[in-house]
Amino acid sequence: MLLLNLSLCYRRWLAIAALIMLPLPLSAQALRADVKALNPPPRVLSLSVGTNFMYDSNVFRLSPVIDPVLLTGQSTKADQILVTTAALTLYKNFGQQRIEATGSIVDNRYQNFDFLNFVGKNYTAAWHWRLTPYFHGTLSSSHREALNNFANLTGFVNSSNRNLRTDDNYRFEGIFELTRSWHLLGGVSHTTVRNSRLTVQDFDNKVLSADGGIRYSLPSGTTLTYRVRTGEGDFFKREVPDAVNLFDTRFEEMEHGLQLVWPVTIKTSINARIAHLDRKHDHFHQRDFSGLIGNFDINWDVTSKTRLTASFARELGNFQTAARFQLAQFQTFSSSFAATNRYSLTPIWQITAKTALRLRYDYMTRDFHGAIVPLPTDDRADSQHSGSIILDWQPVNTVSLSASLQRDHRTSNLKTYEYDNIAASITAKLNF
Repeated sequence: MLLLNLSLCYRRWLAIAALIMLPLPLSAQALRADVKALNPPPRVLSLSVGTNFMYDSNVFRLSPVIDPVLLTGQSTKADQILVTTAALTLYKNFGQQRIEATGSIVDNRYQNFDFLNFVGKNYTAAWHWRLTPYFHGTLSSSHREALNNFANLTGFVNSSNRNLRTDDNYRFEGIFELTRSWHLLGGVSHTTVRNSRLTVQDFDNKVLSADGGIRYSLPSGTTLTYRVRTGEGDFFKREVPDAVNLFDTRFEEMEHGLQLVWPVTIKTSINARIAHLDRKHDHFHQRDFSGLIGNFDINWDVTSKTRLTASFARELGNFQTAARFQLAQFQTFSSSFAATNRYSLTPIWQITAKTALRLRYDYMTRDFHGAIVPLPTDDRADSQHSGSIILDWQPVNTVSLSASLQRDHRTSNLKTYEYDNIAASITAKLNF
């Protein structure tokens, strides 16, 4: 698993995808009560189309102290965005083998900032293979196209560019069951990240990783897994190191981690992971970083119609900057990596069999470390509050409707990296 701080896709589109793709949550008791009705056998081939209309009050996540005319040529920060999606899904069993594949086309249209318009072409595919009852695994591939996350670009010269990000991932993993309880794990993955424009904070890169480990499983579903991963990274568009800004050409990563999956009771489960990540660069060790990462998630089915999820996650990610890449009139800072702590609380109420209400609150702190340019300002430190409310309604199996309201507020010791935004959206989806 790669734990670089890559902005995997435009954050608002992730929210849209969550709205139209997540199934209505149900408790474990309800699932067992009518498993056939709630989980019908998947169709071999299915088609879905959806439309989302969103109002966003601050598309580029600009600070109140920044004049939007400087970056966009317009006095407004807001826009109305229309996102149309068509997706085709294949699900097929061949004896002990299973094939799953989804391809989608996502058309994004902006009313005010129409230079951001783009059509994303995405796919995921997986072959769940099994050679014997004791030797099995997955061969998978994915491709995703989306705008870079503007929240990560706030205050930089590329903060209002149409910068398309392409992520490709290929992975092979296998599990060999020594006994019913002890399993050996192994895998190889290759990830490539490309940007249509220069992205200073995390340049285009490729990472080839190999991992292995051992898992102990109990009949109750509890598992404890130890895994070690080593990876070699390449900033493939940079042929030689940049000695002026200390931008390297290659890096190595080593990660050791433990993961626990524990169904504590019929209504409560825990998923926890702790790991140590160490990243070293070939030429400029000022850019190196290491430390603890992981997550702790607890899920509680309070009643047959309500669920509460509480989460904590810590991440370390690449965030390389140099002073000349910021706008001259803005506050500047220097960093090599960012440490992020995120706390989340997600209550869900299944009002009826066809209607659900979801709430979510996130509090995040992010500190930027590894300065390589002496500046009079302190190290940058951000904190962010995010809250959302989502109402899902599925009147019939072929139709899903959702409405959402979200508010984000980020503060920083450097005022030019603060922002506020409100986003409201309505989504409709048809399944065939």
